[in-house]
This record gives sequence, structure tokens and C-alpha cells, in this order.
Amino acid sequence: MERKIEDYLDLRYHFIITKDEDGGFDIAIAELAGCVTYSQAWEDIPLVIREAMTSWIGSALKHGDAVPEPSPIAS
Repeated sequence: MERKIEDYLDLRYHFIITKDEDGGFDIAIAELAGCVTYSQAWEDIPLVIREAMTSWIGSALKHGDAVPEPSPIAS
């Protein structure tokens, strides 16, 4: 069965969120190389992450590239 974008969005990827000097937030999705985004407001972070992941995963699927699974969560 071929996975769709929504299937990946439900997985538990790791996010690296860094506050920048202007008060906004730089966000990288650790397992998706080059999948980065920015949010000026903390409360908008989930939306901008979802948008960035949708775009990144959609492009990978369109081009037949592999989409990495999330890394296991350390206990």
C-alpha cells in the first residue's frame, strides 16, 4: 500500500525549535533534511510545521524519493 502525505503527518517526527534574535522561531524537522520553516508567533508553530511537512513530503512523493520515518524516541 502506497502511503499518502496524511499518513506521514500523523507520525511523531522530531522538531528543533530555536528562538531567533527578532523574537520569532526557526523550526527544523530533524528527520526531513532541508525541511525548515519559520514562525513569528509560538501559537502558529503547529500550522507552519504542518505546511512545511506537507510541502516537503509531497515533493518527495512526487519525485519518487524516500520519505524517512521518524527516529525512535529515546526513553
